[in-house]
Amino acid sequence: MKKIFVIGTLLLAFACCFYACKKDLGNYDYSDANVITIKTDMVTNDPNMVVTADSVVLRQNDSIRVNILVSQTKPSSDLSYTWMVVQANSTLGNPSQTVIGNTQNLRAKITMVPYLYKLVVGVKDNGTGITYYKYFALNVTTAPWGDEGWVILQNQPGQNGADISVITTAAGTTQAPVYSNVYALTNNGKKLPLGTYKVNVLDYNTSLRLQKVSFFYPNGGLEVKAIDFTDSSIHSSWFMVQPSTYNLQTNGVVNTGQYEYQINNDQLYGRRVNATSIKTPPIKFGAPILGTWTLSPYLINNLSSENYYTLYDKANRCFLLYNMELGTLVPTNRTDVANSHFVPYAGGAAALDPINGSGFDMNNIRHNLLYAENVQPYSASTTFDCFFRNNAGDSTWVYQFNAGLTYANNFTSGRYLLTDAKVPGINKASLFACPTHLSNPGKFYYANSNNIYVCTVASLANSTAAVGYSFPAGTVVKAMKVLKSGYATIPTYESRVLVVATDETASGGGHKVYFLTLNASGLINSTPSSVYGGFDSITDIAFKKTPGI
Repeated sequence: MKKIFVIGTLLLAFACCFYACKKDLGNYDYSDANVITIKTDMVTNDPNMVVTADSVVLRQNDSIRVNILVSQTKPSSDLSYTWMVVQANSTLGNPSQTVIGNTQNLRAKITMVPYLYKLVVGVKDNGTGITYYKYFALNVTTAPWGDEGWVILQNQPGQNGADISVITTAAGTTQAPVYSNVYALTNNGKKLPLGTYKVNVLDYNTSLRLQKVSFFYPNGGLEVKAIDFTDSSIHSSWFMVQPSTYNLQTNGVVNTGQYEYQINNDQLYGRRVNATSIKTPPIKFGAPILGTWTLSPYLINNLSSENYYTLYDKANRCFLLYNMELGTLVPTNRTDVANSHFVPYAGGAAALDPINGSGFDMNNIRHNLLYAENVQPYSASTTFDCFFRNNAGDSTWVYQFNAGLTYANNFTSGRYLLTDAKVPGINKASLFACPTHLSNPGKFYYANSNNIYVCTVASLANSTAAVGYSFPAGTVVKAMKVLKSGYATIPTYESRVLVVATDETASGGGHKVYFLTLNASGLINSTPSSVYGGFDSITDIAFKKTPGI
């Protein structure tokens, strides 16, 4: 009887549930959610900024303006907006700005470093909680003078200072825009100090997308942002231990790597900038690296290891090799004794004969270093030309060798005597430039009077030179450099352009910059590819590549 009662109760409960569900049938109203469509308003947007419906281009520190059109399948006024900037791909770090707006039409200042990003707008229906997105490619670029170009440093005594112009081309194959007085333009009318004499462009490892530009002036220097040349820092903030004297001579980065070096008052300083340290500035130069040496302002670096510096001791007239990573001389088993940093010369006495020999002892060069520059691309080799002259000033040599991680000190070749009879004016030359597209021993260029000479290097004293290009009589050549771009992918014009700055005021031509093309044999074409005038007195020039490429 009890069993029958339980079964009956369950049947009754089931019947009640069925009746209740049947009674409620049709009382639910199922419908699709509000679908939102986001489109770019190509009518009201600035076409110079919103270049397509899916791509936006602007310069760093500009204000971005993007208008969108929103359509809905079930119109609602309860919408919210979120504009974000995110990384363009998984290999890139997150940008410094993330959420930059919360209105339908975006208005915001973009401060991220120049690069490619993604701009994302999310439109949320607050009633349903569903968000719809649209993506844009966002290209943040530099100021027009902060991209690729030649930086022309000029003194302006009439304005009690100095400034720069930027010729916005690498090879000068076409006449490009020139931006004048860029430093004053971006620094509220302030000028560089009077007598500013050197500009340095530093390209760190490409993955860091970091580039710096520094200037040297009497008793100091300053650094600017590479994207627009606005002030960044001055010399008093660069050093952990302040030098007693500021006589800044050279500043650079080895092979677009991570080690930055500074030679101040004949002493070497270094600092390392990488993906970790760059996040916690300032990164200061350490104490000076001291020894028995007094350094020339030239650094000879190795292809395979950026922290090995071959340096020249101008007091004792010898080379030394320093490992920046370990803070030691190489080899480490030799003490710091002048003219004895390497093992004794092992090439034989005949190789050192001043007339019939071509070798050299790195412990005893015996001459004054005038200039040093690589003569092969860093991607292929680290061969350098080092130009020397004796005390009397009547003999000049070029020594050519590969920068090493160690030296056996047994060079039996590589020393070339440049005689005034065959290489006219070489003993008075102070400006040199070396191409990188020729086979060694190759050619180099030097300035004498109003002429640029092309010297073909040959064994012993057989090097010869001839005039490659002549400027008007009375011209003074102020600066001269072969284009070495520093790009990771070497362009076709690499090493094929010689850029020369001149003072032609004696002939009424003012101050000019010439782009002279070089053929496959290293000869200078007779017609410049382009010439720029209207500059003030030029003191230095430097090529600046597009940052991070």
